[in-house]
Amino acid sequence: MIKRILAFVCGLFLMAMGVAFSIVSLLGTTPISSISYSLALITNIDIGITTFLFNASLIVIQFIILKSKFHKKRLLQFINCVLFGYFTDVALHIVSFIPFDASLWMCGLFLVISIFLTAFGIFVYMPANIAPLPGEGCVEAIAITTGWRFSSIKIAFDATMVVLSLVMCGLFYTNILGAVNIGTFISAFFVGFTLRQINNLYEYLTGNKVNVVNNQ
Repeated sequence: MIKRILAFVCGLFLMAMGVAFSIVSLLGTTPISSISYSLALITNIDIGITTFLFNASLIVIQFIILKSKFHKKRLLQFINCVLFGYFTDVALHIVSFIPFDASLWMCGLFLVISIFLTAFGIFVYMPANIAPLPGEGCVEAIAITTGWRFSSIKIAFDATMVVLSLVMCGLFYTNILGAVNIGTFISAFFVGFTLRQINNLYEYLTGNKVNVVNNQ
């Protein structure tokens, strides 16, 4: 159990580092953060509040998708929201010490690091089977219901978040690209792809397959 908790916490922190690198890269927020940021821009409400409201809605969506398969332990995702928010603040503080000159190659490097850390964080914390972040929990719920590959659903889910952010900012904000940028679009497709490659590489090196989808 201790190993599972450690894997869970480490995975969340890796994902928080991924978010921090994406913010500092100046190329756009991560797809899953784009909706919360759009809401913050449109309503002038603190992003911490909009993040909680958005994640809470994702938990409700999981309940609708899973129905009788929705286990009470998924309610722990509310705790994850608080923990992940704290880790994101810490990660932003850490990344602030890394030299960054806003050059094109540095922006691209930070984006690549962001994508890798986000995917690797998912790979580490999801198999711990404690409680996913609401975003990944939604992807997991769809995978459980449909039997489709988690990584493929992740790509489609992130792409949907980006499109919704564009629509929201286009209709209710002064700039359609207020919450997203080129890096957001790239992350939408490559986080899921990178997760698949990490999983395949792990299976090739160890002979063991990690299942990121938990039925409980």
